[in-house]
Amino acid sequence: MIIDQKELIAAVLAFLAGMHSSVESMHEQEYIMIDGKLCTMTFEDNFDGTELDETKWERCPEWKRQDLDNYWDNDMSCLDGKGNLVISMEYDKASDAFLSGAVRSRGKFEQTYGYYEIRCTLNSIPGYWTAFWLMGESVADESEGGVNGTEIDIYESAYYTEGEIQHTINWDGYGTAHKSEGKRVNAPVYDKQYHTFSLLWTEEEYVYYIDGKETWRTSAEKAQGVCTVPLYMKITSETGSWTGIPDKKRLPDSIKVDYVRVWQLV
Repeated sequence: MIIDQKELIAAVLAFLAGMHSSVESMHEQEYIMIDGKLCTMTFEDNFDGTELDETKWERCPEWKRQDLDNYWDNDMSCLDGKGNLVISMEYDKASDAFLSGAVRSRGKFEQTYGYYEIRCTLNSIPGYWTAFWLMGESVADESEGGVNGTEIDIYESAYYTEGEIQHTINWDGYGTAHKSEGKRVNAPVYDKQYHTFSLLWTEEEYVYYIDGKETWRTSAEKAQGVCTVPLYMKITSETGSWTGIPDKKRLPDSIKVDYVRVWQLV
């Protein structure tokens, strides 16, 4: 919805100014105020039904991931018919490989700046991680820092044993020029309960939230500034030797995604 009336904007601002709700309690509003900035909803998926909405998502190609025998697999992402997207990790004895789920909004929903939020559970064993992140083809460009393309990891659940969540930005491709900046945050979120992980992306900075509380803020000076091009969303599961190898006897494991919502800055 495009706001083109000053009266409407004023009314929304007045309404929000009178509210004392947290970021989390406002998540269902078409308009929200985040860090003093008015936003209007542009994307929502509550994962109702039994089939992935292909107008919003596609399953990622069944690529090999990281440095272990881990492959994204189409069967590892599905809807449970109870309002959740399920992203799984399992060990396949026949192929002696780890299979994991991954979906993305590439070519279906891409946006520059805004407020992004996922509500989900996390992995219940160590050795693998799930993530909600933003990606674009220009991230591979090594010429202009992160301004023309940044991988923005809203959350990575790679530190189960330590009880930490990682926020990261990556730029200048994935070769020898690759650079990154991030922060590991202690958060009591590995409890099999739903939690929200959010990002406010503006022209000046990235602001990260867990359960409505700010956990990291960066102006991306090392990347020469924040990304200025549209990015798409990814929800993924994978493993790599840097986080250890998951105990095959404790697999399969999975997370449940209740919703993904995005707002655009007005």
